[in-house]
Amino acid sequence: MTRPPALKILLASVAAFVVLASTPAMSSAATSPNPLVTVRKSDHMYNNRYCEYLFVRVEDSKLVGDVWNTFGLNKCPADQWKASDPTALKGLFPGTLAVKLNGPRYWLIDKASITWDKRIQPLAGTVTSFFGLKMRMLTTVDIPIVNGVPGVAPYVETIVNRRTNFSFSRRHPIHQLVSPDGHVYVMQAYSQIRDPKLTRKKLGALGSTLALPEGWKYRTRRIKHDLTLKTNGATTVLQDELENTYQLVK
Repeated sequence: MTRPPALKILLASVAAFVVLASTPAMSSAATSPNPLVTVRKSDHMYNNRYCEYLFVRVEDSKLVGDVWNTFGLNKCPADQWKASDPTALKGLFPGTLAVKLNGPRYWLIDKASITWDKRIQPLAGTVTSFFGLKMRMLTTVDIPIVNGVPGVAPYVETIVNRRTNFSFSRRHPIHQLVSPDGHVYVMQAYSQIRDPKLTRKKLGALGSTLALPEGWKYRTRRIKHDLTLKTNGATTVLQDELENTYQLVK
């Protein structure tokens, strides 16, 4: 069956947004005074592989995506990921317009925590097996429409809502984008979606292959102390054209 042009555009571009909003599924839970609020933590995340399914639907006349993530449950086995069938997945949730396969990806943070509020996202943290591949529901994100096209462009900031602490270890180099006005963004995850051969060891020389806009710089640095980025709602992020994801350093 031939897909409508609008749906083709949606499937091609929506992944560029979901990874900006996604956060890691954590391995341990902490107690909270409010039983509806959960804080989950994870360590030793660096260079760990994960994948995501994005279930796209309409809510209140806008596009939203339900993000399901493998991290903390499995390492997204290649055979299971390759067998993912968007058509079969689409039928699991009534009202789903499309399912985007988003991965594989690899974390560049060493540890993280995320706070889920069940009063806002009742299904957050729920674990489901999709034809044998376990995933956890992370969040529901709005998918912006820019000039009539869903998704975001490379090197353009996006604001996402999440309550997280992302920590980068001084033991590993960090990779940054610097905008013409001096804003610094640190890579939180690299992607093999556009370049299946991209690895952690190749990130140091990535600047020579990126099509950086005028005035932008890519650099790799060593840090003397661990770097922790704390957000309590609005988080500024962007991607390069390979769908590697960066967060603004504040």
